[in-house]
Amino acid sequence: MSAEERKWGVYNTFDNPSFLDELDEIDIWKKIDNLGGYIFWGLHDLGKPWAKDISTTDLIQAQYNLEYLVYYTRKFGVEFSKEPSETEHVERSASYNAWFKFWHDHFEAMAPEVYEQFVEDKFSGKDISKYMPTGSWKDTLVKTKSL
Repeated sequence: MSAEERKWGVYNTFDNPSFLDELDEIDIWKKIDNLGGYIFWGLHDLGKPWAKDISTTDLIQAQYNLEYLVYYTRKFGVEFSKEPSETEHVERSASYNAWFKFWHDHFEAMAPEVYEQFVEDKFSGKDISKYMPTGSWKDTLVKTKSL
């Protein structure tokens, strides 16, 4: 794809996007959460003196990368109703929202010391099954649809 074909959800500025194939669902969720926070605070603080190192170009590139990651969640069964577009941002579908909320709520519910131990265990390659939620994000999607 040429640099001119900047489709939201497809175009990204990662040096080597194939590294994402090595990441699991938790790592992708964390990257989305962190990048979304960076963009939010970057936009929020853009006019403030301490944000002089954040450029509009950086924020636009971060948005392309974020939407690439969001659309990448198809790998985990997330469904989107529309294909990527040069003119429209990736639509956060009910499927995507259920997936993101499932992981967000799971990690948010962990006590800080448990979360820190989880991160340490995951980083060092230990078994992390005791930290994993029961059920699936798809179960929450079914419940949401039936309401």
